[in-house]
Amino acid sequence: MEQVFGNVFQTTVDALNSMGLTVYEAKAYLALLQKHPSHGHEISRRSGVPGPKIYETLNRMMQKGLVAVLNTNPQMYSPLPYHELLTRKKNEFKITEQLLNANLKKISIPPPDITVWQLTDHDLLIGKSRELIEGAKKSLLMSLWHEQGVLLEENLTAAQQRGVKIISIQFGQARINIGKVFHHIQIDTIHERHSGELTIVFDESVGLFMGRPPGQEWNGFWTTNPGVVKLMTNYIRHEIYLNKLIYRFEGNAKTEDGNQLQQLLNLETD
Repeated sequence: MEQVFGNVFQTTVDALNSMGLTVYEAKAYLALLQKHPSHGHEISRRSGVPGPKIYETLNRMMQKGLVAVLNTNPQMYSPLPYHELLTRKKNEFKITEQLLNANLKKISIPPPDITVWQLTDHDLLIGKSRELIEGAKKSLLMSLWHEQGVLLEENLTAAQQRGVKIISIQFGQARINIGKVFHHIQIDTIHERHSGELTIVFDESVGLFMGRPPGQEWNGFWTTNPGVVKLMTNYIRHEIYLNKLIYRFEGNAKTEDGNQLQQLLNLETD
């Protein structure tokens, strides 16, 4: 049987095992599903359960209600229909889940607000961003590039449609025109300083950051830590303040600090 069904057989055995059946019970059950009623020797041969173990296994299965014993000679067995097995396991899981939920609620303390969850995969970071955007109820404050904005555009549009206030400052020439958009000034050092950065504050209570420094891998985090969220909020707001001032006084700023604002950016000499 295992040779005929290959991976299907083994993955099904593994799944049944995770639901509380032993490996021998799972194999015997699958053998019976394929052909029943069957006697012990045939079940052993078809399932791969060793002969000395098959009747011990079938007896346990009978006690669990997984097989029915027929009054024949030799004694034969039929399996509990698989849909009944799945319904039973579903109900057992529901009862267990309810018990655990009640008990864990009594046992556990509220999660601390100091947690910073680190992620190092681009798709995981984007996926978490989508999840948090979908859960936002009031506001999104963002700093982002067009590349990340495109990946989040559908979620951002849905958030805006349900009344979430969205404010962003965006790097690069292309824009995602959702909510109130501010433009970051285009200077040569922008990629070096902000390559791939995405910073979002959700409802003033959750923050997410991701970035990819030149020559390095993606990395980032999300957090409910109030101090970190406040820091991220102030960072985005001050980026907006600064760029509003630069655009309003761009001529004076470039005359004073250079076309690339090099004097403004140089903290050591100015």
